[in-house]
Amino acid sequence: MKQPKIFFLVAIALLPLILVSCISGGASVSRGWAGTAFRDGIIYAGSRDGRVVAINSSTGSQNWSYPIDPPAAIYTTPIVDGDLVYVGTYSGQVYALTIARGNERWVYPRTGSIGAIVGSPVVANETIYISSSDGRVYALNTTNGDLKWKSEPLADKLWTSPTVMGDTLYVSTFDGHIYALSVDTGELLDWSFESEAGFASSPVIYEDTIFLGSFDRHLYAVKIGSDVPMWKFPQEEPTGNWFWASPIVNEGIVYAGCLDGKLYAIEAETGEKLWEFDAGDPIVSSAVLMDNLLIVTDESGTVYVFDLSVEIGDEVVPLKTISIGAAVRSSFCAQEGLVYIRGEDNWIYVVDIDKGELSWKVSLTFEE
Repeated sequence: MKQPKIFFLVAIALLPLILVSCISGGASVSRGWAGTAFRDGIIYAGSRDGRVVAINSSTGSQNWSYPIDPPAAIYTTPIVDGDLVYVGTYSGQVYALTIARGNERWVYPRTGSIGAIVGSPVVANETIYISSSDGRVYALNTTNGDLKWKSEPLADKLWTSPTVMGDTLYVSTFDGHIYALSVDTGELLDWSFESEAGFASSPVIYEDTIFLGSFDRHLYAVKIGSDVPMWKFPQEEPTGNWFWASPIVNEGIVYAGCLDGKLYAIEAETGEKLWEFDAGDPIVSSAVLMDNLLIVTDESGTVYVFDLSVEIGDEVVPLKTISIGAAVRSSFCAQEGLVYIRGEDNWIYVVDIDKGELSWKVSLTFEE
């Protein structure tokens, strides 16, 4: 059996365990790890009881709550664009809700399902692009939800988010491919890349290079158009676990959190390690940049803040370390000195970076 198939089977065997890792007493099913989005003073998030919620960041009060019917797990982070917020569900629908009152503008498909949606959607060119567990990428009109195109099946499942750059959409697969598709038609373009191991994270593009994590416990840099990696990190022995979260790249440096509990800073051009920081707990969420600050959260709910404007030597010490006291697997966002995090306990936590403390929190649990 070839190595790609081995890693693919391992991934498929383990990922359902991750997706239902919050089972209580073997009876209640996890309702996803939807992240937070922020726009014009409003926090948008998916709750663990299958609702999309809008929270006023000034008062902590709930502006509106939209229940997915029938209830469905939400793993995708809401995307806000114009006067709509978009979210995909594990039951296989894409919803467009008004940001003012949370009214349903449209749902796709109108009936049935396209397969479980785990990777967050991407909006570009008045189009929402979304990957599905049926192995296809779908392109929908952002205004009315009409289908523009759907790709041919690219894999058994697509659980990563697509990435758009110019007129090309890139998507990574568990069986080790990176595909390039036309954003206009969904047709496969001439270039694709095949790895010996499956890809765990969504692709991130910096200049002309794609960065993404693999199930072989390496981070890869792949030049668009090349059929060999530019580098893999580490070059020799793998890390202690997968790079599940997508890396981020800033000023030629790749910052990659790993399930081995470490944050790695890597030179984007060469793959050379600049420094590493051991958080001690798995890093499931991608890091976030806010001005010159790099913000990282580990699974235990500890927030680490690094000042990138100063030189970071061999002994890496965070500028701030703040605990919210709840597990974190969701993506999070930051703006104007505040970090918005959805904990696995179904609360929204707001962290004040300047003060180095938890500012306030609000429950997303629905009470009749």
